[in-house]
Amino acid sequence: MNTCPCCSEVLLRHARHSGVYWFCPHCWQEMPDPSLEARNARRSIELLSVPKLSSMVSTLATP
Repeated sequence: MNTCPCCSEVLLRHARHSGVYWFCPHCWQEMPDPSLEARNARRSIELLSVPKLSSMVSTLATP
């Protein structure tokens, strides 16, 4: 069950021509897809992993 990040109410799944979206009946707003947000957060963490970041810093530090 997906909940609204603003008020914690249950989100309703809606569909239209451009695709599926989530709607909060309490806030009366469209909300981001929670599963998509979680995937983006994991991807960001993977991109900023310590080994990659340290190699980037050492590359930039050498003249």
